[in-house]
Amino acid sequence: MHQCSGNSRGFFEPRVGDGQIANGAMGNARWRGIPLKRILERAGVSAGARQVTFEGLDRPIVPATPEFVKALDLDHAMDGEVMVAFAMNDQDLPMLNGFPVRLVVPGYYGTYWVKHLADINVIDTVFDGFWMATAYRIPDNDCNCVVPGKAPEKTKPIGRFTVRAFVTSHTDGQQVAAGRAMRVRGIAFDGGEGIRDVQFSVDGGQTWQATKLGSELSKYSFREWTASFTPPQAGEYVLKVRATNRAGVTQPLQSLWNPAGYLRNGVESVRVVAA
Repeated sequence: MHQCSGNSRGFFEPRVGDGQIANGAMGNARWRGIPLKRILERAGVSAGARQVTFEGLDRPIVPATPEFVKALDLDHAMDGEVMVAFAMNDQDLPMLNGFPVRLVVPGYYGTYWVKHLADINVIDTVFDGFWMATAYRIPDNDCNCVVPGKAPEKTKPIGRFTVRAFVTSHTDGQQVAAGRAMRVRGIAFDGGEGIRDVQFSVDGGQTWQATKLGSELSKYSFREWTASFTPPQAGEYVLKVRATNRAGVTQPLQSLWNPAGYLRNGVESVRVVAA
């Protein structure tokens, strides 16, 4: 699973700056490549190393913009899961997806998935480049949130995905037939614990029922879910879906606010109108 840090940013209230992204800044693919661990072991890592930095071939459009360099702690870079990928869905990487190789950091937001990877450097300090020390940072507290409009006292680099679930079979305001069974489906994912269950509501979250989970392709893949619902009469129904991962972490009913509009994972709602 690959997801932009600002996925769904456009739905935050109060609104936040930057691109007003809806729910589509994510995707699922099968990656093939070389574990970064093997590359680092082959090159040799000196004692005292702390982080590994990554830079691609692309350069900023505006000269004043800092070059895009990201960093991972050495232990993370050596976990055997971080990959230098050369293929996606059994084909060579397309240019727009990072040809010839890109970094794949399972469970972490897309800012770390450096495209057109060209330079890998092992350093003995904590990297303080702009895209780690200033940008892509979240409040450093238990909820990674602040009161709307307030600046966080302390921040840290964004990391793993939050747990999320979506309805993908129906759009908001879609008309359905009263008295006729409908199949509702969607996806759920998190940062690598794996999805334990997904609950579904047809009354705006007053009551919940279990969904049927699809096969688990990988703990880093989205997992499909399905549910059935027969609108008993004409009217509006508010569908909600809520995921829990294997660590017991459940989506909050409301998204928790932060100034950058990252990490949004409140329970999503889709209205359907039966007639």
